Formats: sequence, structure tokens, C-alpha cells
Amino acid sequence: MEIIAHRGASEFAPENTIASFEKAIELQADAIELDVRLTKDGELVLSHDSTIKRLTNEKGFVHNYTLKQLKSFDFGSKFSKKFKGEKIATFDEALQLLKQTDMTLHIELKNGPVMMPQLEEKVLQHVSHYHMEDRVIYSSFDHKSLQHLYRLDPNVKLSVLFFGNLVDPFYYIDHLSFPLYGIHPNYYYVTEQMVQEAKKRHLQTNVYTVNDIDFATHYKNIGVDGLITNDPSIFK
Repeated sequence: MEIIAHRGASEFAPENTIASFEKAIELQADAIELDVRLTKDGELVLSHDSTIKRLTNEKGFVHNYTLKQLKSFDFGSKFSKKFKGEKIATFDEALQLLKQTDMTLHIELKNGPVMMPQLEEKVLQHVSHYHMEDRVIYSSFDHKSLQHLYRLDPNVKLSVLFFGNLVDPFYYIDHLSFPLYGIHPNYYYVTEQMVQEAKKRHLQTNVYTVNDIDFATHYKNIGVDGLITNDPSIFK
């Protein structure tokens, strides 16, 4: 089972930062998951939330700030004084670092509450610039965003994220207008039957977000392909 560092090694360093990715590399994670958004001036930065309130002492939406403004904020101190001065990471900075490894990269596309145009185009352009197409899996809760990615590049690997306990997720999956590489369900609702149904369709099942060793062992035993975790050392 592949160990996927959720927003980097976010148990040990501020999420989606270079420090978090460096820690995930140190802990020998198999892959890294990160979240990409657009700034006011059209730059790609890494942020799970639409606002910066949770991670900084500032407030406001990411899309209302320029990259220069975001880079002036402290994204580390709220996590620990040890990381005081840690800056928001750009997508480009993350790719520069991860290009030097052989890790798989799970890119979650984030949009809203304002839908920023060109997100998908710019992400594809950056990945292509670093020649990392074969190492990337794209995911999103915004399945229209995945559909748009497929229309831009039919060779992309796509995984749908979903949270709730859906009545018949595979009916929905079977009727999508684009092919899937995998599914990323919330671990609350993952069953062995779900994993087997995915395998019948040759889909990878990557479960989020598991930080408990007993749960992790259970999902490994029922055939889950990837464990998205804040603690990449979970099995060590």
C-alpha cells in the first residue's frame, strides 16, 4: 500500500509548505498530496482552505491577494514557533523540489467560492514544464474541474474525491463523461465491497485521511491501494 503524505508531512510541519514536503521526503513517503489555488494575480499557490485565517494571523480569501501579498504573511508560527516565517509555497517551488525525487504527486485542484478561470490550464502548463506528466494524479471534489482537465489533455490520470456515504457511487462513476484512474473516498465510508468494486473497474482506491495505525492496517488488509495520511511514518 502506497503511503501518500497529506499536504506533505503535515503532522510534523505546516501543511502545504516546503518544510512539510521536505519532511515527507525525509520520512520516505511514496507520494505527496498537495492543494493548488489561484491568487488574485493569477499565480498558483498551495492552500487547502479558500481563506488564510486558519494558518496565519491574517484573514481573507486567497483569491483576493496577490502572490507578493501572500508571501509577506507568516504561514508557520500558528503551527509552531519553530516554523516562524515559513512562507506560502508556490506550485512552482513545490515542483522544483519534487522533481528531484521519484515520488508520485497527487494534485488536488481547489476552486471556489469564486471560480477562478485558467486554473486547470495553468496547472497542466507547470507540470509539463517540469516534464512530470507521468508522475502526476489529479483529484478534486469539483468533478467538472476534472472533466475540464480531461478535455485539455485526454492522457491525464484523474481521481474523484468524495466525502459522503453515497447510495451508489459506482453508478455515478460508470456514467461519467471521462475515464478515471482512481477514487479518493473519505475513510469513514470505505468498505471491502467498495474496494473490490473499484478493482473490477481497474481503479485505484486511495483513502483519506488516516492517522491511526489500527485503521491503516485494516485498510491495507482489505486491499486499499493508497493511504493518504498526515503521518508518513505511520507504519514505521
